[in-house]
Amino acid sequence: MSSERRRYYRVNDEASLAVEQISEAETDARLADFWENEHAFSIRNNFNFQIEQHIADRHKIDGKMPELGRYLVVLEKQIERLTNRLVGDDNDHAMIQKSVNLSAQGIAYCDDQVPEQDALVELKLKLLPSGFRLVIIARVVKIERDQGADQGKHRVSLDFEHLHEADREILIKHVHGKQMKSLGSSQAS
Repeated sequence: MSSERRRYYRVNDEASLAVEQISEAETDARLADFWENEHAFSIRNNFNFQIEQHIADRHKIDGKMPELGRYLVVLEKQIERLTNRLVGDDNDHAMIQKSVNLSAQGIAYCDDQVPEQDALVELKLKLLPSGFRLVIIARVVKIERDQGADQGKHRVSLDFEHLHEADREILIKHVHGKQMKSLGSSQAS
């Protein structure tokens, strides 16, 4: 297990996902497409990530030129509406909600359809309840027969190998939010 995988906190969560194994013959083309032609999910996530990075600049503009600040808010809302339309819910029907163990570096879940050990897969992931959707190229690092509640299924562990920076930031924030909620509820008990 790489030290990279241990840098990120893991949480038990619910998420919707679809996994497609990538054949060796199409690996190079799929990776090139992943990096050159961002998926609509990643375009929207990248837009939001860039807005967050410049929030301090926006506050300065709001203070010095309120009219320009209001105009920028209108532009941001219009771009967000366009990117939301671009993403749509069309691909959600292929996603199945599952209990997962999630970090910013990987995911584990139980399923009866198992990709091959060490194979690359395209993972479409919808975080709940936010609805953020991510496309990730991951490697199958472990397959185990599940001994728990999902007997008859396999526990599949994926390591995220190709992930856009904005998508990783979304995962980090999502996992951190779940961690804080968990800590808050355990302290209230």
